[in-house]
Amino acid sequence: MERFVLWLLVAVGVGLLLLSFHILPSWDVWVSFLLNAYAASFFGSIVAGAGLLEYPVRFFASYSHFAP
Repeated sequence: MERFVLWLLVAVGVGLLLLSFHILPSWDVWVSFLLNAYAASFFGSIVAGAGLLEYPVRFFASYSHFAP
């Protein structure tokens, strides 16, 4: 069920991003999207490091950054 919710949120996010290109100028969309992603990753690492949040599912479990 958790994976379904994660994939649903990815689909909604990508759909809204593509929809926003038709409404706003592309420069505004990219700047707001990247600033939001930066802030979310920054505050997410602080909250997870403090032990206030745990990530129960690895979304891309088959991907390993340090694989040979």
